[in-house]
Amino acid sequence: MNDSEPRYTFACPSCAGSFSISLDKIPPVQARFSCPKCGKAMDFPSRDEARVYISLKSSGGIATAAAPAPEPVRPVPPPPPPPAPKPVSPRPPVPAAPVAETAFGDTTATSLKSYRVEKKGYESDVFDRRAMRTLIRTQLVNEGDLVAVDGAEAARADTIAELKSLFELRKSARAVPPPVCPTHMDRLAHYKCGDTGRPLCEECADEKKFGGASVRVCAHCGGTAAELHESPGDIT
Repeated sequence: MNDSEPRYTFACPSCAGSFSISLDKIPPVQARFSCPKCGKAMDFPSRDEARVYISLKSSGGIATAAAPAPEPVRPVPPPPPPPAPKPVSPRPPVPAAPVAETAFGDTTATSLKSYRVEKKGYESDVFDRRAMRTLIRTQLVNEGDLVAVDGAEAARADTIAELKSLFELRKSARAVPPPVCPTHMDRLAHYKCGDTGRPLCEECADEKKFGGASVRVCAHCGGTAAELHESPGDIT
């Protein structure tokens, strides 16, 4: 080995061991090698950088060079705060919907009322405005019948304002519609309870066998039911 050959002296940052290497054996670019003593990785400068270190050392500018430290990590500035939300203007209050008129000429509040007919065979029934209109048109409820509105004391049907107008409409009707079942207002009544006179549909006048005979029985009181017409099929 030629003693006049420039050599780069370095120190291991892990074990502080001191070593030297010929300048021509240093790679032309920065590289990383293991320490011969402790085996930890060391960063080497490039050949040109090492030559500068050797020149500075020989002139007394620096002490024995150590492996160059990695560049400090520059802190990343925090992201700017999000923009403040735009103020939301309060919505104007929604005006209350007007009280609707029903097909019967009364208000929605009236149509939500409940009615009880104080009449034999109707004790457990609660009707709405539409059902009362049907009962009045088919003459199942008449002016002199007692009716309780929303649990109040019963009064004559023709003294209740919204029912009185229905009796007036019935007077101008050309014909009386066939009776309907008070339990199933959309079904025609083909039978009638023999005890209370309540109209009954097929479901409310179930057929039962007693010995060899078939009898229609009222589903509300258990009494026998008779046909309202010659045949259940004569009304369509």
